[in-house]
Amino acid sequence: MSERDVHAVVAGAGATDAGAIDIDVLPVIGDVGQVADGIPDLPEEMLRRWRRAGGIQARTLVTARAGGELVGAAFEVHRPLTAYRKIVDVWAPDERVADLLVDTIEERAWREGAVAVKRFFATKDPANGEATGSGGGEAGTVRDTGSAEAGGTTAWRRSLERGYQEAPVPVWAAPVTSDQADTGYGQVRWRGAAPDRALPYMRQTTDFTCGPVALQLALCGLGLQEAPDRAEEMRMWREATTVAGCDPLGLALAAADRGAVPEVLLSTERPTLLELCRTDEERDLRQFIQSGFRSELAGRGIAVETTAFDLDQLRAALADGAIVLVLIEQLGMHAEPSPHWITVHSVDGDIFYANDPWTDADLGETYLDALDLPLPAATLDRLAWYGAPSYRSMVVLRAA
Repeated sequence: MSERDVHAVVAGAGATDAGAIDIDVLPVIGDVGQVADGIPDLPEEMLRRWRRAGGIQARTLVTARAGGELVGAAFEVHRPLTAYRKIVDVWAPDERVADLLVDTIEERAWREGAVAVKRFFATKDPANGEATGSGGGEAGTVRDTGSAEAGGTTAWRRSLERGYQEAPVPVWAAPVTSDQADTGYGQVRWRGAAPDRALPYMRQTTDFTCGPVALQLALCGLGLQEAPDRAEEMRMWREATTVAGCDPLGLALAAADRGAVPEVLLSTERPTLLELCRTDEERDLRQFIQSGFRSELAGRGIAVETTAFDLDQLRAALADGAIVLVLIEQLGMHAEPSPHWITVHSVDGDIFYANDPWTDADLGETYLDALDLPLPAATLDRLAWYGAPSYRSMVVLRAA
């Protein structure tokens, strides 16, 4: 089944000469290679990227046909429950068809309530005059040698000209064991204004240090740290860990030690994260550590309010200049259940913006998927519960 979105006319030379272009929007359920079967000359590297996406991710292939002949395709992927779309590749020998494919994805994104369309590029504005069809751009459209007189522009530059903004690659953009070539480059186009606050990004370097990374991003946003790095990630983890993950109490102490003024909102007085323990010994140790954290917070006069915060409280804290660490159950955006810390830094109407330290790099996610991640209020309200029985917590951080 396909969703027929556009029936457009593109005048000019080539395969699209005075022909109607039919655009089909095809949801991808299984192997994208089966959906993409029949695309002539599709670069192998491009199909490899498409096949990496999967799991819980929402995937869509948009095709363009003229007189029944395939003349272009674009692949889009995003996390469920979020308000962004990511264009992984655009394949189109005619740049006007490429524009039409991007137009289709953008218009559909805005119609579905997204506030951002992001674009992945495997290569950035090459100056060797070669096409970037296997590098995240529109195949065959690049005839640019880097000069204004070259008679053409790269897919990267064409995207900037249509309103996209570069999203610079962070120092810690991907898992430390990954191939850096897979990180690529990125751009983003906002439906309206960009978030009013810009934080740096870091991808956590372990499976269990989301809390320390989320805290570093907040401290950078508050002007209390210059840039996130791995050494500080490990130092914070050693200070705030409760045997593997970090709880809100330990993170608040680590934040206070670095000049922030923290406030903890936690809906239970019982020990948290016990769901992760496999033995009674682990549960006893985690309770002992958290009891010590509570005593130290009380001794230092750091507030711990026993309350199930609501989004109005989160909104008020952001409006007051704070940056907030929010504990979520990441199941829904990802395939596996797990407690997870994100850094919520801005809000605009019904959309909250967060930097998420985690990316499913094995599924092709990059920093683009986690930087300024737009979360509808209903999504964040749903995700911000964890445990059995469920509890919720946020750590509000302000500069002294």
